Amino acid sequence: MKNVFITGCSRGLGSLLVKEFVEANCFVLPHFRKDFAGVPDDCVIGDIREAGTLEKIENALTENDINVFVNNAAIHCRKPFLEHSDSEIDSLITVNIASQIKVLKRVYNTFLSRGRGLIINVNSVAGIQPAPNEAIYSATKYALKGFSQSLQIESIGKNIKIIDVFPGAMKTDMTKDRGNFNNLIDPLEIAKRIKDIAVSENITSLETEVVIRKFIER
Repeated sequence: MKNVFITGCSRGLGSLLVKEFVEANCFVLPHFRKDFAGVPDDCVIGDIREAGTLEKIENALTENDINVFVNNAAIHCRKPFLEHSDSEIDSLITVNIASQIKVLKRVYNTFLSRGRGLIINVNSVAGIQPAPNEAIYSATKYALKGFSQSLQIESIGKNIKIIDVFPGAMKTDMTKDRGNFNNLIDPLEIAKRIKDIAVSENITSLETEVVIRKFIER
């Protein structure tokens, strides 16, 4: 059975991932940054930048025999480079890369002690092909890609699978102000693809990078 921990489940892709994995008969433990009406009893609540939340996640991994970890929590900021405040730069770097490395350190250690596990990093096409007005966001996604690729090499022979998913812009709250919002990717399609990757029974092969771009009809 797949026991799945997913970060950043308050809305958007995260909330859809929870539904997809539940429908696939997986045990799902979602993470939410803060408490709000409708949050399930069986979850982890807290800001991943805080030491207390890291401890909660580490304990939850062991107590629930988690064998699939979906690293989904992130923030987005789209504006010209010089319009970013120093605090915005700090937040993007802390949430999108520094805190995720700290979380994944605990996940990797847990999986290493068991001799198995799957980590799926939800990255972004911005970590492959940067776009205007996303200099800082792209920098964090490039950093996550570099970290993950290095860890993939370090994990060889340890039975820990690490997969990076690079979606293009999706129709979520992160992109609601875009003029082309209705033409962006349906996040449900991304959620289904990630679920399919996680429940795959492949033994002798592994996708290490999955790039999902917007399909444009002629």
